[in-house]
Amino acid sequence: MKSLDAVIEEYRKRMFSIAKEDGISAQRTLVASQNLDEILNIEMNKNKPSPINKKK
Repeated sequence: MKSLDAVIEEYRKRMFSIAKEDGISAQRTLVASQNLDEILNIEMNKNKPSPINKKK
């Protein structure tokens, strides 16, 4: 299984490749960017404390 960092790098490379082929504002580039954002959000949120475990 790939690490999340490896997946992020793969998506980043794919997005740049698509942008180079289709242009920065092309629909495929936008979708690739959104996919990368989703993966990055997972990475950023995995270290956040759970609100369930939060003490008042």
